Amino acid sequence: MTLSEELLRKSIHLASVVIPLTALLVEKTLLVVVLAVAALALLLVDYLRLRNQGFKAFFLSAFGELLRKHEKQGGITGSTILVASAALTILIYRQETAVAALVFLSLGDSMAALVGRRYGRVKLVCGRTLEGSLAALISCLFASAVLLLISPVFHWNLTPPVLIAGSVTAVLVELIDIPLDDNFRIPIISGLVMELLIPG
Repeated sequence: MTLSEELLRKSIHLASVVIPLTALLVEKTLLVVVLAVAALALLLVDYLRLRNQGFKAFFLSAFGELLRKHEKQGGITGSTILVASAALTILIYRQETAVAALVFLSLGDSMAALVGRRYGRVKLVCGRTLEGSLAALISCLFASAVLLLISPVFHWNLTPPVLIAGSVTAVLVELIDIPLDDNFRIPIISGLVMELLIPG
């Protein structure tokens, strides 16, 4: 994937920050249902790509530049996994945990890719770079500061240690070489760490 294609893909990924923002305003059950339906619809599109050559050709002509190699070959798209993981994250965690974990996914993962592709020099694992991982950590910590500011408004129990632990976990989880999409493992695992550390 070229740098321009990566920029376009991550710009859309960054826009997924609308999901945790919506979680601040929309009732939990309703949002989970909407996201679950959206995930099922996206999964149906993925299935049609695999089973129908005509639909696959149309889909690739429209969205091919946004897809990674395994997605073009019939794998589930990152968008489908992202929406599904957002539904699960919001379902199983309290509001502040879900919002923080999904913000870390939207901002941290996007910044890691954009900075890593453009400025990355020091190679880590799984194609990641030190520069990209630091950019992800800084963006997650910045988001944490904003979340701490609004925490009293929503009566959250977020604390600096909780958010720092969640930020570090989100960055480290992206470096793990396991057959589980980072759109799923980042919010679920970082959310779990924060959920365990939140007082009360």
